[in-house]
Amino acid sequence: MAEAQRVYLVKKAVWKSPPPSAPLVPKSNLLSESVNPAANPGQGMHGQFPTREAPRYYSSPPKRRHNFCCLCLYWTFCLMLLFIVAIVIAAAILYAVFQPRIPKYSVDNIQIMSFSLSSDATVSSQFAVGVRATNPNKMIGIYYLDESYIGVLYAGTELCKGKLPVFYQGHKTTGNLNVILTGTNVQITSEMVALLNEQTQQGSIPLRLKADVPVKVKFGKVKSMKITFRVRCDLVIDRLDENTSVNISGKKCKVKL
Repeated sequence: MAEAQRVYLVKKAVWKSPPPSAPLVPKSNLLSESVNPAANPGQGMHGQFPTREAPRYYSSPPKRRHNFCCLCLYWTFCLMLLFIVAIVIAAAILYAVFQPRIPKYSVDNIQIMSFSLSSDATVSSQFAVGVRATNPNKMIGIYYLDESYIGVLYAGTELCKGKLPVFYQGHKTTGNLNVILTGTNVQITSEMVALLNEQTQQGSIPLRLKADVPVKVKFGKVKSMKITFRVRCDLVIDRLDENTSVNISGKKCKVKL
């Protein structure tokens, strides 16, 4: 009989690792049964996904050139303002010291040297106009310049024109100026001819004298820039006969700058 087979039982050793001292994953990161991943896309199967911090951008500091331009503009504005203030103060001082007044002008007499009205309604004329110019200022002289204009108009049409003489007028003085005005072949309308004939019969012919007088004003030893006095005189004369001194029945003059 064959030898009975022996069975040997060997007890297998089981190695038991010691329990961990701390959990590998914090309990707060574990997925709770009440969390719905679809409703919280920021959570995964093992908890919330870590979020990445948005990058921060830093603006570069302003350039020095920009600051320099702003500084230049600021100082330029300040200098211009100071310059304007200085001019205003100087003008106020000059006005207070010299007390400037506008000159006065008037028409003393008019002599008709020639006046002809042709059949084609053209007028040729020459007037001698006596103008009185008065400087009322005590400390201001007036230089009359060469670019002046003086003319006589009828119904808005210039009949003749001329220029004032160039001269210097001192303080508190009055000058009598005799100015020759000439006009040749000045065209007027038939209505103006009829009106002129009617007014001549009535002895009341309205004329308008216009003068643009460029001058330079002298304050002490200082001479100003060119300024222009605008003289407008409304006159009424009795006739336009040649080689006669007409009677001025009405005159009114205004002077503006």
